[in-house]
Amino acid sequence: MTELRLEQDDQLSSGSCSHCGAPFDSVIGVMYEDDDPIAIYRADIFEHFHREPEPRVVLSIAVGDWSDGTGRADRCSAAIEAWSDGDKVQMAFSDRTGSTWEELEVVSWQLASREAQDGPLREAFLRLADYIAYKDRRLRRALAPLRPQAKGL
Repeated sequence: MTELRLEQDDQLSSGSCSHCGAPFDSVIGVMYEDDDPIAIYRADIFEHFHREPEPRVVLSIAVGDWSDGTGRADRCSAAIEAWSDGDKVQMAFSDRTGSTWEELEVVSWQLASREAQDGPLREAFLRLADYIAYKDRRLRRALAPLRPQAKGL
């Protein structure tokens, strides 16, 4: 059985959504299966995302061939929104992103939500997103279980 692990970069950058202007913090990580790199991801952490009042994370996950001699054309990415729903994390493929891969020159194209949802990489993207959501310590505040509101005294 293979083992997944994350390598978390401690750099934090900030930005704002090009659609709604909502501010976000952004972190980057690399995923390994055994000792082989299989994905790089960027997590944009929003206190409020578009019209949603709760925190939300937009995971942009790049997959493909990472071996020496490969380039951006050998990889693609998909965006997945993640949010807390009770004691679970809900996810959905998204066309909305907080930041892009262009500045990192990692992938040549990002799949639209419909392409990712219906494509052959769907389960791989969801498996990776699930692992990131539960294992990346930097996302805990945004994806922590929602606490029920206390009733009046």
